[in-house]
Amino acid sequence: MWFKNTSGKKDAMLTFAVISFTVVTINLLLSTFSEITIFGNPVILSALDTGTMTAYLGATFTAYVSRRWTDKKYSSENGALDEND
Repeated sequence: MWFKNTSGKKDAMLTFAVISFTVVTINLLLSTFSEITIFGNPVILSALDTGTMTAYLGATFTAYVSRRWTDKKYSSENGALDEND
């Protein structure tokens, strides 16, 4: 269910980052159309709110990168292995 990072470990933050990128990309693609028709029923799509999407992606990717940096820093300084190693 979780994506695996470059170390081969299941990574919740990477999974959230991929999901948020997918959601924003789909929203971006769909927002280029103001209305689509599905089985004869019009579906009106709202405009893309770039501020919300930027905050969403920024927070998610920052959390992912910060966690990776922290893991790398403390595992290399202490010579300790993670519990999954």
